Amino acid sequence: MNSMINFGIDLGTSNSLIAKFNKGTVEIFKNPNGFKETLPSIIGFRNDRILVGEQAKTYMEKDHKSIVSRFKRKMGTTECFKIKSLGQSKNPIELSAFVLKELKTFIHSGEMPESVVITIPASFDMVQSNATKEAGYAAGFKQVVLLQEPIAASLAYANKEKNMDLKNSQWIVYDLGGGTFDVALVKIIEGELKVVDHEGDNYLGSSDFDALIVERIIAPQLEKKGKFDDLLGQMKSETGKYNRLWYRLLGEAERAKIELSTKTSSEIEFSVEDDDGKMIDSIFPITRSEYDAVIKETIDNTAEMLKKILTRNSLRPQDLKFVLMVGGATYTPLVRNRVEELLGIPVNTGIDPTSAIVVGAAYFAATKAINLGDKTVEKSIVPGALRIKVAYNRASQEREEMFSAKVEGETSGYFYRITRDDGGYDSGLKNLSARIVEDLPLLEDTYNLFTFKVYDGQHNPVPTDLDSIQIAQGKYSVVGQMLPEDLSLVKDKDYDTILDRIFSRNSVLPAKGKKTVDVSKSVIHGSDDQIRVIVVEGPSENHFTANKTVGYLEISGKGLKRDILRGTEIDLTFEVSESRDLTVNAYVNPSGPEFSQIFSPAKRHVPVETLSEEVRMLDEQLVREKIDAIGSENYEVIENLEKLRLCWNFRAKSCCSLWMT
Repeated sequence: MNSMINFGIDLGTSNSLIAKFNKGTVEIFKNPNGFKETLPSIIGFRNDRILVGEQAKTYMEKDHKSIVSRFKRKMGTTECFKIKSLGQSKNPIELSAFVLKELKTFIHSGEMPESVVITIPASFDMVQSNATKEAGYAAGFKQVVLLQEPIAASLAYANKEKNMDLKNSQWIVYDLGGGTFDVALVKIIEGELKVVDHEGDNYLGSSDFDALIVERIIAPQLEKKGKFDDLLGQMKSETGKYNRLWYRLLGEAERAKIELSTKTSSEIEFSVEDDDGKMIDSIFPITRSEYDAVIKETIDNTAEMLKKILTRNSLRPQDLKFVLMVGGATYTPLVRNRVEELLGIPVNTGIDPTSAIVVGAAYFAATKAINLGDKTVEKSIVPGALRIKVAYNRASQEREEMFSAKVEGETSGYFYRITRDDGGYDSGLKNLSARIVEDLPLLEDTYNLFTFKVYDGQHNPVPTDLDSIQIAQGKYSVVGQMLPEDLSLVKDKDYDTILDRIFSRNSVLPAKGKKTVDVSKSVIHGSDDQIRVIVVEGPSENHFTANKTVGYLEISGKGLKRDILRGTEIDLTFEVSESRDLTVNAYVNPSGPEFSQIFSPAKRHVPVETLSEEVRMLDEQLVREKIDAIGSENYEVIENLEKLRLCWNFRAKSCCSLWMT
C-alpha cells in the first residue's frame, strides 16, 4: 500500500487536536459540538456516561472526584486515578484512549483512519513513549507513529514560511504547553530538520500557573476577608473542607490567565462560606503585573534550560536565527519578553502556538506510508491487480526527483502513464516493464501530486495498488528523531554492576548498535535458570538503580538445547526505531542459538525475580561500603549505612511481596 498516513494528533496535557494533510494543505478538524479546534484533555464519568472535553470540564467543580485531567504527566507509570462515581480506577493509557477516540469523531469526512502520527514531548522516555502508543492502539488505531513536539512545531513553521531562507540555519523551539515544557535546538541541513539537543520538564506547564494564581494571589486576599484555618491546606487536600473551592478557583484562574494575555487586568468572582459560617461574596481584581510577578521565577528557570543548550553546543545568541514560541502559555507577554530579554535572541511568533504541533504532525504524516502488515496488502490489492513497489524521496530540494518502481505481476501488453495533477507534466504512454525509472519535474515550493495509471492494449485501466505519487518540493523533511537519554546495558564487573552505554543521548533514531557480554553464571538446558539482560535509560555515569528500566531480555534454560557455561560470550544487537521500539537480538557464541525480544513496556514495572536480584546487589554494595567505613573507623557512616540497609531491605521485601501477590 503506497498511501500516506496523513492524520496527525497533538495529544496534549491540557488540550488535544487532530488534523489531516490533504494535497498540500493541512485541515484542523473542529469539534462538531461547539466547533472548536481544541478538545480539553479532561475525562469525566457521570452515571453511565463518559464525558470528554468541555462536558467533563463543566462538571469539574461539581464532582471533581469523578473528573480526571493532566493524566499525560503520568504516562508510563502504574499510577491510577480513582473515579468516585465508578468505584474503580483508570490508568493514564485508558484515559488518553478516551481523548483519542473523541478526536476521531471530529473527522467530518467519514473517514476512519487506522494509522496516525501522535506527538510526544522531546523529553518523554522510552516507557512513556510506548505508553502513548498503547493509548493509540487502545483507541482503535492499528499503526501509531510518534513524533517529538519540537520537530512538529518546526515542520509547521518551516513549511509555512514563504521567501524566508532557512537553509542551513538553526533555531530554538520554546514549547510551553499546558502541562509539559520542552526547549530544543533545531537545525536544517540540506533540507532536513534535526533536533540536535534538548532540555525539558514533563511537570511544568501553564496549568501550574493557575495553581500559582490561586496560592499567591487569591488565597491571601481571601484570608483577609474571612476566617480560615489553613485555607490552602484545606483546599488542596482531597478530604479538606474547601477542596471543592480549589477546583472552582483553578477554573477562574485559568480564565483570568487567558484574559491577561490581551488585557492588563481581569476579575475573579465567587462566593464561599468561611469557618465562622460567614458568606463571603467577592470580586478579586488581578492585574497583569501581579500575574507576571508569580510566574517570573518559573520563566527565568526555563531560560536557564535554554542557556544550558547554548553552552553545551558552544553557541552564541547571534548564532541562532530566533526562538520559535509554541504552546498556549507563550501568548503571555511576559514569556515572550522575558525570554528575549534574558537571552538576547529575537522571539518568533509567526505561527499559531496552539495549533503548530498538530499542523507539523500532519505534515510529517504525509511523508509516512501506511503499514498495517498483511492487512495493508489485503486492503490495497484487488483480484488481478498489479503490485507496485516504489522508491522516491517524498521531500526534495531539487527541481527533478527520480521515481523508481518494481512491478510484480504480468506486464506484457500493458502500458503506464504518469501525469502531474496540475497538467504540467505527462510522460505519455510507455511500455510497462518489471522495473520503471522516471525523472519527475517538480514545481517549486509546493506539493507535487502525480497520478500513475496502467492500461491494457485497448486502453482500459488496469487496477494497481499505487494510489498516487506525492513529492514536496522546497519543503522540509525530518532526518530522524533524537534519543532523549543514554540507553545502556547493565553489566557485572568486579563484584559490582556498571552501565555500558549502547546509544548516547541525542543519538538520531532509528539507530543500531552491538555489544558483547560474558555470561556471569552457567545455565543448564531444561532448567529454570535464566540469563537476564537489563536495559536502562538515563545518564550512563549513574549506578543502574538510579536509572529507568526499559526492559529485559531473558534466556531461560528451558529454551536451550545445550548448556551455556559461565564466561560464554553473547553477542547482542540493539535496534531502536524512530518511534522508540527497542529490539534486542542475542546470539550465543560459538554457533549457538539466537534469541530476540522486543522491549515495549506500557508501564514502569519489573519482574519480581529481577527486583530480588537488584535488592541483592544493592545489599552487597552497602555491605562493602560498611566494611570500608569500619576500616576507616567512620562510625557515623557505619550507623547511617546500617539504617539505610535495613530500610532498603524492608521496603524491597514489601515490594516483592506485592509483586508475588
